Amino acid sequence: MKVTVEEAAPCKKKIHVEVPKEEVDRKFQEIYGELKQKAQLPGFRPGRAPLSLLRARFGPYVRDQVLEKLLPEAYENALEEAGVKPALEPKIPQIELEEGKEFRMVIEVETEPEFELGEYTDLEVEEKSYSPSEEEVEKFLERMREQKATLSDREDGVAQEGDLVVIDYQVELDGEPVEGKKGEGMSLILGRKETVPGFEEGILGHKVGETFPVDVEFPEDHYDKDLAGKKGCFVVTLKEVKKRELPSLDDEFAKSMGFSSLEELKESVRKDLQKEYDRKAREEMVEGLKERLVARYDFPLPPSLVEERVARRLDDEKFKFRLRGMDPDKANVDWEERKKELEEEVIKEVRFSYILSKIAQAEGIKVEEDDLREEVEKVAQRLQRPLEEVADLMYRSGRLHGLSLDMLHERVLDFLLEKAREAISQDEPVAEEEESRNESEGE
Repeated sequence: MKVTVEEAAPCKKKIHVEVPKEEVDRKFQEIYGELKQKAQLPGFRPGRAPLSLLRARFGPYVRDQVLEKLLPEAYENALEEAGVKPALEPKIPQIELEEGKEFRMVIEVETEPEFELGEYTDLEVEEKSYSPSEEEVEKFLERMREQKATLSDREDGVAQEGDLVVIDYQVELDGEPVEGKKGEGMSLILGRKETVPGFEEGILGHKVGETFPVDVEFPEDHYDKDLAGKKGCFVVTLKEVKKRELPSLDDEFAKSMGFSSLEELKESVRKDLQKEYDRKAREEMVEGLKERLVARYDFPLPPSLVEERVARRLDDEKFKFRLRGMDPDKANVDWEERKKELEEEVIKEVRFSYILSKIAQAEGIKVEEDDLREEVEKVAQRLQRPLEEVADLMYRSGRLHGLSLDMLHERVLDFLLEKAREAISQDEPVAEEEESRNESEGE
């Protein structure tokens, strides 16, 4: 087999493959031989039909069978011989297969970038540390109380602060209903101020069954650009008013949550909040590492990989608008500008990913099979599905590779953060010595 590699562009190659006609003919003969024994043609006993008749009757079928046998093998061998690592599934835009001739094909492949690894153990990043305040603990406990709130109909049906109300509404501009801007059976808790300013206040004091207007001014940064900055009106029908009663924050409440006392519950909340803060601190430090490390490199990336991830991010953002009943094209978003912003983010993230993989290779950092299996077990437990079933599904969908890569990169980040801490600790005595010397000179 002859393999020729053509550099089409940075991170893009064309691999020209040629399989000798002797091997091609051998495959055709094999298929025709099998077909000859099976085919039942008028006037001929099985195994006696002439090859010319088989070619005339089954030529396209045989060609497909030969291609099915030749292509995968030639494809795998060509990639191995060319020594390329595809970043995405390669494309095969050209195939030539005919009996008595060489089999030719062209494989277009976007490859992983090739670059020299520079210094990476001298990165300095600011150590981050946060702790939850007592106020935050109290707010968290208050949210827990709200989750345990009981609801009952208000006897007079009049909406008050803190009540849960169910409404229908229609948005109007200049006295005319706005198409698509209405809702039925919408629930909200008065006083949380989670809607347009003035909307919740306009419901207070009204009674179940009433239909009434609530005048508002939509903020300039409102997500719907058709409404942003305009004065409008919600025509509201109040359907239900529920009084919310919260349990007392005491030992009995703690016991209902599975703790022996209120103090034990508070301590558990502190620990949970601390875990979130520790995660936040690490994320900020990793972001600092990313900025410093990526700034040292400027190698090309597989264009389709970047385009695919940008498109996926855009689709995700637009889908969130649709979940809220919004047309994303009418939202207060410049999608072309947003696409450019996402492209910058994706380029940085993809480049960072390749750098981390390169460092892992240089440092011999790996993910052992047992560690990967342990993480898959956690996924299986969350899904309440058999381990082997989940592992097979993750393998076929590519998520297993993604999980393994994420674990590998986390280990590289731990390594880099430790090196960054060492770099900081080594600089501190020097800084202190310099400061002491300056003070002495000043005297």
